[in-house]
Amino acid sequence: MHAMPPAHGRDRALKLAESRNMPQDHAVELRHLRHFVAVADAGGISAAARALGLTQPALSRQIKALEDDLGVLLLDRGARSFTLTSAAETLLTDARKLLEFCDAMAARVRSAADGLPLRIGYSPSLAGDFLPFAIECFGQLHPGVRVSLHDASSLEMQQSLLAGKLDLMVSVPCGTTDAIHWTTLRECGWQIALSPRHRLATHTAVKPADLDGERLLLYDRGQYPDYWSRVTAFFKEHGIQAKVAGEFDGISSLAAAVEANLGCAIIAQTTRLAGDGGGRIITLPLDPQPQAILVAAGVAARHAAPDHVRAFIAEMKLQVST
Repeated sequence: MHAMPPAHGRDRALKLAESRNMPQDHAVELRHLRHFVAVADAGGISAAARALGLTQPALSRQIKALEDDLGVLLLDRGARSFTLTSAAETLLTDARKLLEFCDAMAARVRSAADGLPLRIGYSPSLAGDFLPFAIECFGQLHPGVRVSLHDASSLEMQQSLLAGKLDLMVSVPCGTTDAIHWTTLRECGWQIALSPRHRLATHTAVKPADLDGERLLLYDRGQYPDYWSRVTAFFKEHGIQAKVAGEFDGISSLAAAVEANLGCAIIAQTTRLAGDGGGRIITLPLDPQPQAILVAAGVAARHAAPDHVRAFIAEMKLQVST
């Protein structure tokens, strides 16, 4: 329990109580609310002042000004600490909501001033060959749209799309069909990537029997579930007893392992690896082919896609058809 406020604090409380019955011309300032929330979160004026870059007396004046504007006591002040009054508890809840709304409003206004955002998640191995051309053509037709790219796994893209952090994802269709609406862009086949020093490097094509007992480098099963289901189905169909030598979170780390001759990788035919131009990595067709990879554009199904998102999907379809 805290001691009763000192006499000057009780006098001020009486004055505040009297002021509630008087006409109030003062509007509550947002900065005062921010400072009040900071004090409540920090548990003390000194700690909050340090976090805000203010002096303790300056922050105390801000809290006092808020109390004067509202006509209520917010802090029961003791010698070394304080407690929030019941009025302060109510204010804290509403202040958080108001500040959150104001911050979101400011973000929307800035976004409108800067242009419509188009946040795209994509898989470089599936879309890296046509996405840059689609963005270039789209930008010429829609200069008011800000395009940002996010290279991520299929699982990460799905989660970000459903959380509202992406407007569009370009990947293999994944997730529940009722949560994401998919537009097919194209199909592509598979290939084997390996080092020129690999025992299969002299082959013109790789057959399933060639992979039996081979060290395989694959995308991470947790982040690329559709990839894993397709690859393991191919193994099962052809009776391949493969050895998984490593799982990788993206194309860069996978390419580095291939170049180091740690094994061979099963990848999409559209994939361009960092070392293939310099002869450090070669690619061979896989014969027969597993089920073709479906590349699609996904948008959250909970609401209709905005016009600029649908326009970009149309541009991508145009690029893959040329």
